[in-house]
Amino acid sequence: MTRRGRRAAAAGMLAAASLAGAVPAVFAQDMHAGHAASPEDVRPTTSTASIRVEDDPERKELAVILGPIDLPARSSHHMAQLPVQEGVIPFDLTIRGYRTHIIDGDGQPVPRVVLHHMNLLDPGRRELFLPIMLRVLAASHETRPVSFPGWLFGIPMEGGSRFLALTMLHNPTEADYEGVTVHLTLEYERLARLPVYPVAPFHLDAMYPEVSATKAWDLPPGRSVKTWDASPAIRGLIIGLGGHLHAHASRLRFENLSTGEVLYDIRPRLDEDGHVVEIPALTHRGRGVGVPVVPQHRYRITVEYRNPFDSAIEDGGMGSIAGAFIPLEDWPAADPREALFAADYAWVLRSQIEHGAVSSPGCTPCDRR
Repeated sequence: MTRRGRRAAAAGMLAAASLAGAVPAVFAQDMHAGHAASPEDVRPTTSTASIRVEDDPERKELAVILGPIDLPARSSHHMAQLPVQEGVIPFDLTIRGYRTHIIDGDGQPVPRVVLHHMNLLDPGRRELFLPIMLRVLAASHETRPVSFPGWLFGIPMEGGSRFLALTMLHNPTEADYEGVTVHLTLEYERLARLPVYPVAPFHLDAMYPEVSATKAWDLPPGRSVKTWDASPAIRGLIIGLGGHLHAHASRLRFENLSTGEVLYDIRPRLDEDGHVVEIPALTHRGRGVGVPVVPQHRYRITVEYRNPFDSAIEDGGMGSIAGAFIPLEDWPAADPREALFAADYAWVLRSQIEHGAVSSPGCTPCDRR
């Protein structure tokens, strides 16, 4: 394999497994928001009561530990949840991999099926295609451990910067679990000159720019299509793409409307009941390191569904694309005064409360970073 091929393979591992698979889009799933808010009336709070950040410098691992919380048997994700937790990155680092595991109060492993999803967000940086909080990474019970060469690719995080962490848990098993904690382990590098290619995650949702409502829509009978267009904030290279879809999805497409170039066009593999079994991930191979995107161009996500029933499927549609992006300019900071940022921040916190989290005193989002 050539050096370029090895780089593409490493990029594919990053993109497909962590940033460009179905996982980042899980953040939007099953979250229902309250009203949209202006910057002046956004006053929900995060909590620091149920989070620990522990460093293991010998292993070069940073553990983000959330909990404890009790998980009654046969409980849905509408059970009591932890509020959104706020932590601080202790030093400059580059994330080169991550994994999750779950234990109970006695230190015994808990089945991974209880993890509906977990998200890590950076309120100091904006998303590539929308001025909302950057979604750094996410995991669900299906997410395998991710690890890639730290000298080549990594997600930079600045020491002293805040992050938000949230979990959505449920317990479909027949057993009760008490004192449960969710552990997100970040593998990192600290060398200032590495990695060769700093990477940032990005995602687009077919329901953007609406950030104050569920990202699902009702599917009418037969074929239906949903699209959204946007331009990136900065120049860069896309090195991998993947997506997230619901049952009966037939196609997911991402294209450059300005040039006609198709960047991603897949048809998910479905089982006999129409549920998604696999969504292919694309690793860019060929020209240089990745596919260039520029702010002067317009890009479109297109989601297609085929509902085989005679009636609409409530909240049956969802579609998003996630990817790995090498920025060629400084990554833009978030602006807490921007209306979409404020609405998104409020949505993240309120949606967790609506799923049973108890609001606790903490930090207001818009008055500092």
